[in-house]
Amino acid sequence: MKRNSIIQIVLFLVVVVLSYLLVESIAEPIRFEKERDRRYAQVINRLKLIRDAQVAYREVKGQFADNWDSLMIVARDGKFKVTKVIGNPDDSLDVLKGIKYETMYVSIKDSIFRNKSIDSLPFIPFTDGKMFQLRAGKIKKGAVEISVFEVEDTVPFDTRKVLRVGSMTDASLSGNWE
Repeated sequence: MKRNSIIQIVLFLVVVVLSYLLVESIAEPIRFEKERDRRYAQVINRLKLIRDAQVAYREVKGQFADNWDSLMIVARDGKFKVTKVIGNPDDSLDVLKGIKYETMYVSIKDSIFRNKSIDSLPFIPFTDGKMFQLRAGKIKKGAVEISVFEVEDTVPFDTRKVLRVGSMTDASLSGNWE
């Protein structure tokens, strides 16, 4: 009788351990996905800001930045040229009166980075100072030369899904998450 009780206790413990391992084998990928989604949301937000900064840089300089220092200087100190149209160019009465154009310059920092830190732009969230890889250049599409850039997460949380925005082979401002 005593031997039977010991076997039952051992079997009960084996069932408990196996149950725990089964639950963990299901819960671990779910926790991983939740953490990946949480981290990637912040990385994607940073990549979107970098894309906006690159577009602003191109407006100012005529091409994309190929290094962080240049991009940061323009993001911090640069200004957009904004043209305001006074009157409706599609309205014949306004055209007769004369359409007026007003040009003004708006700070890139105040328009794009309002309440956001420019200094953290090159750094990948959750990596203790690791930087995104920034590349820029020109490609030929037919007879036209196009300025391109690409920014890539160099230390992705999930190596199966490396986040990047832009492309060095195509005229694209899209991120690979879109």
